[in-house]
Amino acid sequence: MNTLPPEPEPVPTAPPSAFQRVISAYERLTETDRAGDWETLRAEEDVLVEAKAIDERVRAGEDLPLAGQLLAAGAGTAIAGLPGDTGLAEVSTVAVQRLTQAGAVVLGRAGKDSVPAVVVSGAADLGVESGIPRREAAFALQATPGLIPDTPVLYARELTAARLAMGVATAADAWPASFRLSAGDHPRVAVPGVAELAPLPVGLRRSFDAVVAACAASGMRIRSFGEPFDVLLTPATLDLAGPGVPTVSVPLGEVGGEPFGITLATAPYEEQLALDLAALLTAAPAGEPYAAASVEFAVFGEQVRGRPLSAWLAELGARYAGDVLTASHYRMVLLAGPEAGVVPGAQSLSGERWRISPAGFEQLRDGLSAPLRITSVRLENGVSLPAITCDPMAESTELTFYRDWRAYLRHLSTAGPRSA
Repeated sequence: MNTLPPEPEPVPTAPPSAFQRVISAYERLTETDRAGDWETLRAEEDVLVEAKAIDERVRAGEDLPLAGQLLAAGAGTAIAGLPGDTGLAEVSTVAVQRLTQAGAVVLGRAGKDSVPAVVVSGAADLGVESGIPRREAAFALQATPGLIPDTPVLYARELTAARLAMGVATAADAWPASFRLSAGDHPRVAVPGVAELAPLPVGLRRSFDAVVAACAASGMRIRSFGEPFDVLLTPATLDLAGPGVPTVSVPLGEVGGEPFGITLATAPYEEQLALDLAALLTAAPAGEPYAAASVEFAVFGEQVRGRPLSAWLAELGARYAGDVLTASHYRMVLLAGPEAGVVPGAQSLSGERWRISPAGFEQLRDGLSAPLRITSVRLENGVSLPAITCDPMAESTELTFYRDWRAYLRHLSTAGPRSA
C-alpha cells in the first residue's frame, strides 16, 4: 500500500511578460548579428519602457489581445518618434497605431524586403508593410483593399497571432453589409492543373499534391482551376490569385532545403474562408472570426448543424459559433414540419449560436415562415441574443421534457411521434 502523499498538480508556467519578450528579442539580435535587417532599430531602453507599461495595463485587467507581441514595420512605414522620409514622424500609420493600442510593441523599421526575415528569425512576432506579399517561411496575409489602411500585408510566425492582428488592424466600419463567414462543411477548393504546376520541381509538386489530398480527405470539394470556388489553393511560389485579392500564405516546412508553403485566395471580404482552411492545415485553433461587423443569433430547431435547414444558413454565409443554453425562461414545442418552436416558459433549452453578416441576418429574418420569427432570448450567462423562436399562440405539442431538438429526434427515431 502506498502511503506517500500524492504528487502536487504541476503549476502552469506563466507566459513571458512583454518586458521579458523585449529582453529576449534584443539578446537574439546580438547573438545572430542580424542588425543589418533593420533600417531603424529603436533603443532597447525605450522599447522596455513601453513593454513595462503594457505589462502594467494587463495586470490592471485591461484586455490587450496582442499584449507583448513584438512588431516590425516595413521600410517607409511611419513610426512615431523615428526619422522617416520627411523627418521625424509625429504619428504612426493607422495600422501601427491600432496594433500598438492592442498591446503590440514596435521594435523598429526593417530594411527593404526584410520584414519576413525578421519575423522568421524570431526577432519579431509580427510584421506590417505595404506592397506585394513575399510568401516565404512566415504566414503572410493580405487583406481586401481598404480593410487595413496603409498596410495591406501582415506577416506572423503563428496563425493565431496573425488572425488577432488582422482583427485589431481592420476598421470595423469598412466591412460591407454582405459577406460570408463560412462556406459550410464542404467548401469548394480550386487547385491548379498539371499545366500550371509543370514549372515546379518534382518535390514541390508532390508536396502540393499531398496538401490537396488532405483537403479532400477533410471533406472539401476539389475543383479544377477556372471552376467556381470558395477558396483557391496554390503553391506559394505560383502567383495565380491576381492583384488586390485577399490571400493567406501558409508555411509548411521545407522541401529539398527550400521553404514550402501554400497560398489561399478568396473573393473580397471572404478572408475568413482562407483563415479557416489555414487553421485546418496547421492544426491551429479556429478562434473568433475575422469580421467584426457580424450579427450573433441562436437557433434551436431544424437549423442546428446536421439538420436540413443548416444548409440554408451555409448558403447565407453563416458560421457556427458554439452551443448555447438558455436561461430557465422557455419551453420547446413541436410545430408542423416537423420543426421546433421556442416560447416563454420556465425551463432552459439547448441550442446553437451562429454569426452572420448584417445583410445575411436580414435575409434570414425575411425568409422565415410563420409561426417562426426572430425575437430575443436570454442565455444562462445573462447575455441576450436574437433567436429563431415562434408565435406563442401557434398550434403545437409540448416538447419541453426533451429540452433539446436533437434529443426529441433521437426519441422519434426509436419510439415514434409524440402525441399531443
